[in-house]
Amino acid sequence: MKKVETNQQKYESIGVIHTPFKEKFGVPRQSLMIKDAYGVLKLNADPKFRDALRYLEDFSHLWVVFVFHEHVSQDWNPLITPPRIDAPGKVGVFASRSPHRPNPIGLSAVKLERIDFEARNGIEIHLSGVDFLDETPVLDIKPYLPYVDCIPNAKGGWTETKIPTYAVQFSEMALKQIGSHPTHHLKELIEQMLSLDPRPTSQRRTMPIEDPQSEGRQFAFRMLDFDVKWSIQNFGVFVDRIMPV
Repeated sequence: MKKVETNQQKYESIGVIHTPFKEKFGVPRQSLMIKDAYGVLKLNADPKFRDALRYLEDFSHLWVVFVFHEHVSQDWNPLITPPRIDAPGKVGVFASRSPHRPNPIGLSAVKLERIDFEARNGIEIHLSGVDFLDETPVLDIKPYLPYVDCIPNAKGGWTETKIPTYAVQFSEMALKQIGSHPTHHLKELIEQMLSLDPRPTSQRRTMPIEDPQSEGRQFAFRMLDFDVKWSIQNFGVFVDRIMPV
């Protein structure tokens, strides 16, 4: 088991999540925003986990408690700049979901697709709507309970604005490369990611897709085992090609 030490408290991860997202650029900003973002929680080979998962398949969604493992040793700041360009400048880290926290612990609600109890070397929990970096260690999972976890009249604070989306088009070469890849829903995943403009806040502010001066700007992000090359065209996104890493 991978040991995680946070503020003098020691925890053992129960498993690791594998996702298509190999780097922070392109990871969904929140869970369930991209429904075709699939991941697999590979549990450690502990025989107790089979009983611990009893009746979990009766639930449609889960809470996943995890560690921002690339931020464990980094300093944190009380004020952060959220990734949303409509944020009111800097906000308190406790008023955000930034990974740069005193204790780098995250919480995400995801959809439970299925559980493979017979997978080799440990049970596998298949999820969708994930927002985890590949190989994220997991501390715990809990069922999502609609009767208490869903609060219809809750206030969203500074986030209560509409997130813009953009049209995404693919070149013939990109479509051909997607068609030859074994991953299901690959086109849908790329389209959903790019429609939300996954670039860092600084780039989205200085080179907004709506600005005519941004026309032709080129970008890329790594996903699975290739780089997705795309550009801004006609106030939208155009996927030029997909290059194997």
